[in-house]
Amino acid sequence: MKKNKMINAEPLTPRSQKQLTTSLSCALLASLGLLVGVTAHAEEDYDLEVTISKKGEVSQNQVAFVPFAGDSNTSQIIQKDLQATPLKVTSEGLIGQPHTRDDLAATLPAWQQLGIPYMVIGSSKSVAGNTTITFEVIEVAKGRIIKGTQTVTAADSKTAAHKASGLIYELITGKKLDLNARIIYVEEQGSGKSKTSALVLVDADGSNKRVLTRVTDATIYSPAVSPDGRSVAYSVQLKNNSAHLWKYNLQNSQLTRLVDMKGSSLNPSFSSDGSKILFSSTVNGDADIYRVNSNGGKPELVMSGPYEQVTPSYAPNGSFVYASDHASPNRPSIYRYNFSGSPVRISRGGYATNPSYSPDGTKIGFLSGRSAAIMSNNGSIIANFGATGLDEAPRFSPSGERVVYSQGAKKGNLVIRYVDGGKVITLPTEGIAKSPIWVPSAK
Repeated sequence: MKKNKMINAEPLTPRSQKQLTTSLSCALLASLGLLVGVTAHAEEDYDLEVTISKKGEVSQNQVAFVPFAGDSNTSQIIQKDLQATPLKVTSEGLIGQPHTRDDLAATLPAWQQLGIPYMVIGSSKSVAGNTTITFEVIEVAKGRIIKGTQTVTAADSKTAAHKASGLIYELITGKKLDLNARIIYVEEQGSGKSKTSALVLVDADGSNKRVLTRVTDATIYSPAVSPDGRSVAYSVQLKNNSAHLWKYNLQNSQLTRLVDMKGSSLNPSFSSDGSKILFSSTVNGDADIYRVNSNGGKPELVMSGPYEQVTPSYAPNGSFVYASDHASPNRPSIYRYNFSGSPVRISRGGYATNPSYSPDGTKIGFLSGRSAAIMSNNGSIIANFGATGLDEAPRFSPSGERVVYSQGAKKGNLVIRYVDGGKVITLPTEGIAKSPIWVPSAK
């Protein structure tokens, strides 16, 4: 068998190889869900034989995460981030605790024999009040460090850890991940004249909760965040009154009324360049779709008809999707419209409403009956997350890898999940949570 080793690395000696006992190999494989029967022994020189049976084979998304040197809390955040993704990450039963490529050199052949595709090693330290994380993602079979040693720095350990986690995920999968994106949602508490409705900003792990604005004996609806993460548009309906469209500046807390028109104005959606906002309005009776400059002004009628047209949402290419019961009264479907010609129906039967595009324009999150769901741009179902029948429509994260939606009616929680699998994260709220949406890092 070929003696693999890293550049400038000392070879693994026969004596040290024999010390890699069966228990270490078994522990690592078991933690990745692979082990029913495993045997390991030193054959000759640097060879380690591993037999895996019955439970499954090593797959390409498995990662051995070695706890980083330095601040243990930073390392734990990174590990927790990665374990929530579709990657299969473990830090149990490791062959030593390497933190640099030099540390790893002595045991690299043993790691290669285990067949785990990737491993992550690194360290963190505090420099001038900032947290700096240095790490390497290693393609184990080749002993290759993917794109060299990586370094991230941030003013606090959590932000730095999320940056590192996102970069690790990208190096392995090729997909970007914005773990520092935050969430805005509507939180309702109380009832009757004491009922409050608040616009709340929170980190995606449930920390740093901040109430942006709160109304009493009124309701906030359908927030939408600008692409640069600086503003949020939403509707406010006072009791026995129509809903009006407002914009809140997340930088200076300035509040601006966007349109002054009769009827209810709901469901705002920013264009990809942030210059325009689509919304639906009942100014003429039935709900029609309008467009206005994102700084406010005179609205322009975009679409009207004898049926309801609601929940418009811009696509990245400048077209938009919306819901209408044109084909079947009280049974809405989702349509695409390019601001000219005829709308094209996308959804394929069933109750479908409240659509929104993924950032790359290939997927649409929507409400299927009462279940959060995702379909392709041509209407085929990709995922249906329905578990309680009390979901809201999912909204894509800035990277498109995750979605967030509320679940439950009497005590709605926030649910975060990866589109391609991984753990489901539930964030409890103090009141009824509605209409969550992601906030990208401000540009």
